[in-house]
Amino acid sequence: MEKAASKTTDILNLVNKTLELPTIPEVLTKLNAVISDPESSADDVAKVISVDPAVATNILRIVNSAYYGLQVRVSSVSLAISVMGFTMTRKIALKAAVFSVFGKNNKLKVENFDPVGFWCHSIFTGVAARSLGQKSPVFESAHSEDLYVCGLLHDIGKIIMLEKAGKEFAQVLAESAATGRPESAIEQEAFGFTHADVGSVLAIKWFLPEDLTIAIRYHHAPDQDPYQRSLSSLIHLADHLAWSAGNPSTKGTTSPQFQHDVYQQVGIDPSVIEELLPEIREDFAATELPS
Repeated sequence: MEKAASKTTDILNLVNKTLELPTIPEVLTKLNAVISDPESSADDVAKVISVDPAVATNILRIVNSAYYGLQVRVSSVSLAISVMGFTMTRKIALKAAVFSVFGKNNKLKVENFDPVGFWCHSIFTGVAARSLGQKSPVFESAHSEDLYVCGLLHDIGKIIMLEKAGKEFAQVLAESAATGRPESAIEQEAFGFTHADVGSVLAIKWFLPEDLTIAIRYHHAPDQDPYQRSLSSLIHLADHLAWSAGNPSTKGTTSPQFQHDVYQQVGIDPSVIEELLPEIREDFAATELPS
């Protein structure tokens, strides 16, 4: 474990020296401060949330979804927070903040990258992770929205690399498309780290839960996850399903190498996947893309 911690520190330093990572949005900073105060109430949290329409709208939409099964529609942000709890409120705020910071990337004009396609891939992976987790005994104590957020963020490092090292990353994508080699291997050669490393460093800087941070880093290599392989394996499988379903994160590039032993780590038989795909596709079709 000491070796793993040392390697993490090395990657953290390397990424920080090479790329300027986006700062955590103000709404998350304020929300973290309020939620960490044991004296805070749902009204206190609601005051922070209510100034950000995107976050407030997402909270009301989710609390009124079938997951919570409420008999009466909730229109108060404060009441919604009381129902969902502070932890889930923060997760929803995080998702809205991610779309706010990274969703408007139409300026990224790269031959092998399509912004809409990227978000389709990210959202499909999130939906797949949630659906798979709900069918797995390994994740019976996990909240499905946590799994969705982890899937949504797994490739966020690609956006950062395109924004902060666009020319070099465009060359990585072009080489992957030309040679058939996976992007991560070429990233490692070009930068000394991968988009998965970048995403995990952002997750650390944004104070995301440790298990999510680790899963982002190892989603292409869950067999190398020195901590807990179940979540990284789940995201690896969900990512594979997104590529297989025609929703790749980049255009013309080679899909990541699939590790078949993730089925055992996730606790799902491969035969279940075919049964779940129609449900995953339906949920994905009903999910809004960031504007």
